[in-house]
Amino acid sequence: MKYKLSAEKLEVSMEIDDSFIEALLGAVRAGAASMKGKTVLYKGLPKESDAEKEAVKEEAEPAATVFEFDRSSAAYVEWYWFVATWLQNFDLEGIQPDRTDLTRKLGSMRHAGKILKFLGACGGLTQGVYDAVLELSKRNESSRISGMDDVALRAISRHAAENITQVSSIFFSDLSNLLEYHNPLED
Repeated sequence: MKYKLSAEKLEVSMEIDDSFIEALLGAVRAGAASMKGKTVLYKGLPKESDAEKEAVKEEAEPAATVFEFDRSSAAYVEWYWFVATWLQNFDLEGIQPDRTDLTRKLGSMRHAGKILKFLGACGGLTQGVYDAVLELSKRNESSRISGMDDVALRAISRHAAENITQVSSIFFSDLSNLLEYHNPLED
């Protein structure tokens, strides 16, 4: 592993190999164990063969499944209302909601981790916004998107996701990291 740290006039580079990391982990484990009054002799991790690595890799990869999320859960309801509030006069003249405060509150909510997990399982922020936009459209709960066809719903979902990313990069950076770099809603 190569590690490089640089500041204005200072630059530090070092190369760390596996044996250094193993020795460091051993020292940490031995130090933690000695604090409990126990003595541990660290021997390092056993070397795995290529066949064992492939077997572990195959077990770790789950079969492709269709993602389903309970839309009545508190986490989804919070996400749904976040998107609904975000779309109020979005890209239009008129009274705008305080999107910075809205984002800050979403990041500090009890279900913020579940919302991030939901968005990750959806495939990213754009797809999570699109999911909420479709629900808003079905329920006819947003005047901003009423009467829009699917192409327009996809376009506003992407545009809103990009806007959410800009605001959340400061106030809820974990959310901004979920924006897909390629628009998944494009045909």
